Amino acid sequence: MELVGVGLVKMMELVGVEQSADSSYSVMEKWMGAEGLDKNVFTACADSDTYFKIKNKLDMMETLMKEIEIREKKRMAQRLEEKAE
Repeated sequence: MELVGVGLVKMMELVGVEQSADSSYSVMEKWMGAEGLDKNVFTACADSDTYFKIKNKLDMMETLMKEIEIREKKRMAQRLEEKAE
C-alpha cells in the first residue's frame, strides 16, 4: 500500500473534511485504525505529510509564476508606453 495517505487525503477532500496537515491526522487515525482499514496509521500520516509539503511548494511556485507574469506585463506596458511617446 504505497502512498495510501495521499489517497486518503483525496478522499477527505471529496467528502468535505478540512484540508490541512494538522486536522487530517485525527481523521486518518480513525479511518486507518480498528474502526476502518485496520492498517498502520503512521505510514498514512507520513504519506499525507509528503503530500502537504509538495502541495505547499506547488502553491508557492504558482504564486511566484503569477507574480513574474504580472511583472513582465508591467514591463511590456511600460516599453509600449515609451515607444508611443
